[in-house]
Amino acid sequence: MKRLHCFFCKTVSSARSPRPHDTALLFAVLPYSASATAAGAASTAGKHMFMAQYLVDSCGFDQKKATEASKLLKGIQSLQQPDSVLAFLKSYGFDDASVKRLVHYFPKCLLLDVEKKLAPKFRAFEDLGFSPSDVVHLVRSNPDTTKVKHERTVPKIEFWQDLLGSKDALMKLFKRNYWFLGYSIKKKIQPNLELLRECGLDGPKLASILGSQPLFVALKADFLKSLISRAEDLGVPRTSGMFPRTLLALSMVSPEKFKMQMELFHSFGWSEEDFVVAFQKCPTFPNASSATLRRKMEFLINEVGYASSYIAIRPILLIMSLERRLIPRHRILATLKSRGHCERDYKVATYMVDSDAQFLEKYIIRFKDKYPDLSELYASLNHSNASESGLQ
Repeated sequence: MKRLHCFFCKTVSSARSPRPHDTALLFAVLPYSASATAAGAASTAGKHMFMAQYLVDSCGFDQKKATEASKLLKGIQSLQQPDSVLAFLKSYGFDDASVKRLVHYFPKCLLLDVEKKLAPKFRAFEDLGFSPSDVVHLVRSNPDTTKVKHERTVPKIEFWQDLLGSKDALMKLFKRNYWFLGYSIKKKIQPNLELLRECGLDGPKLASILGSQPLFVALKADFLKSLISRAEDLGVPRTSGMFPRTLLALSMVSPEKFKMQMELFHSFGWSEEDFVVAFQKCPTFPNASSATLRRKMEFLINEVGYASSYIAIRPILLIMSLERRLIPRHRILATLKSRGHCERDYKVATYMVDSDAQFLEKYIIRFKDKYPDLSELYASLNHSNASESGLQ
């Protein structure tokens, strides 16, 4: 609250100061200037020109966007009004890009009375426990908050916070610049929640969906129903613990792409049943591009030596990074095998599934005295593969 109080104690002189020719133009076109009263209809065009240039100079607009937006700013009587809004936003922590984004979406925010309109909105958000930087993220991702009464916005924020389970989860949502406050709770979110609960997705299961994809509950109702039908058609019942993950995975891959991925694996000898069983075990693997999946299959078959059928029952291999996990670990195990070690481990995929700490302990640290070069080899493999794939 102190931040808002201090703002009003400052003069508008801290805001952008108009250039001399701006001021001359302002007094030539604005209603309160003597010459403007004689200008008649020409003053309206002059205002548009003036405000268009103001948006270019103060908000970074290009000329076309500035001209379009200036038509919505007929009520501005002087520089004091838009400058007071910009000064308030800047004092709150909005950077130039955030200001431009907001004004571009809602040019009329420059017409808002700071003390009577903007400040109470921001104060209401702070009363919910958000810091000024949190409020900036909230408004940036949901610019409607500046034109909708906070009495309507606050209940929505509280609803989403309760749904997601914590303020931290809510902040994570809007810090990713997700637009979520525009969805109707009554018409969209609550009906979707009821549908999911009818499928047994409540409590921890619903939480797992929201934790991974919080706006899943904002999908179109028909699309959500189609996902449920697709999951069941693929042999994943609503009672299965994999049902939530399957719905999320299917929301990311269209039926057309799913069929295309099935055809890709058919070229490696998988039957349709093999593909469906693999999907039931690891529903996210078809989300990758066909090129990526082809490269992984070719590497696992041609270099590692796995049979295609072996991969079909271990589809988790297909969601692992080729550059950061599969290739480096294979090279380390191949090196140890050439030196007479890890014959048994090399024949199964457990070393691919181990966590990084487990792999380092079992295959690097364990042999560090006998083969000190392994650590350097592993680091170089990760480094070179990361560089080649643009991961650094």
